[in-house]
Amino acid sequence: MKLEDIKKILIVGAGTMGHGMAQVFATEGYDVALFSRTRETLDRATALLETSLSTFAREGLIAGDNIPGIMKRIKMTQSLEEGAADADIAFETVVENKDTKIDIFNKLDRFCPPRTLLASNTTALNIFDFVKTSRNDKVLIGHWYTPPQLIPLVDIVKGPETDPENVRLMADLIKKVGRTPLVMNKFSSGYVVSRIQIATLREIFYLLDNDIVTPEGLDDAAKTGLAIRMMVLGLVQRMDFGGLDLTYKNVTNPYVQSTLTPLDYKPKKLEELVKAGHLGVKTGKGFYDYKGRSEAELCEERDIKLIKMLKAFKAMEEGK
Repeated sequence: MKLEDIKKILIVGAGTMGHGMAQVFATEGYDVALFSRTRETLDRATALLETSLSTFAREGLIAGDNIPGIMKRIKMTQSLEEGAADADIAFETVVENKDTKIDIFNKLDRFCPPRTLLASNTTALNIFDFVKTSRNDKVLIGHWYTPPQLIPLVDIVKGPETDPENVRLMADLIKKVGRTPLVMNKFSSGYVVSRIQIATLREIFYLLDNDIVTPEGLDDAAKTGLAIRMMVLGLVQRMDFGGLDLTYKNVTNPYVQSTLTPLDYKPKKLEELVKAGHLGVKTGKGFYDYKGRSEAELCEERDIKLIKMLKAFKAMEEGK
């Protein structure tokens, strides 16, 4: 299969990732089947899509009169078999559960045409250890980041039997829809960004649990102390500017290492919030209290800020 042969994308799961991925492909002219078992999830996805597309139009990323056409290209379905018909690429974005993914891949292998590439959005599971299909040469990982309609990075990982041509095809598709493919040499749970994020969580929870800083203060520090430099230097080049001798001293200094939070640290405030049902934006309260504002409204506000950052970053990169 060639890039120009790809016409239809199937996305399995219409939750956190699915609706954003559907928006990306439909905006670029692809037909999309967005599958979920429940009508409630599909209705929520529709509402979030409409809000996101309106935001994109207001910010000049798409023409407002294109929105009906984009929405028309996305077909919501509760039938996986129907969604799989004529699909050229299938992405699964279901829960991080081994048995669930085995079941989905078995069904995709049965329902999708023989030409279809089957991709997983898994963050932590090495699907190549347990997913078995009749087309292992067409099975790979295509891992997106939230919100996928705005965050450009997509990790691409091949399995032991994946045809390199199919990896190249996926990378070309990701580029065509305006994303940045990161083709990794081999699978690593969490890839790059998620591994770094997970490593920072212990320190975040330690600071919050011990009332060293408020959630708002911690976020201000991250935005003004970490993120602004990352936008320019990333993580590795920042060490070059800071001096590798200083970096070496810090990572080999026993005292510095002894101040880090233990690997087995159990977050207290996080556990309290989860047990209380305060799960963040989707429930209206988490570390922050969103005071009755809707999920769609909060996502819109987030997206506008991300769009401004992306525009600034693009202008900076083009000015190199």
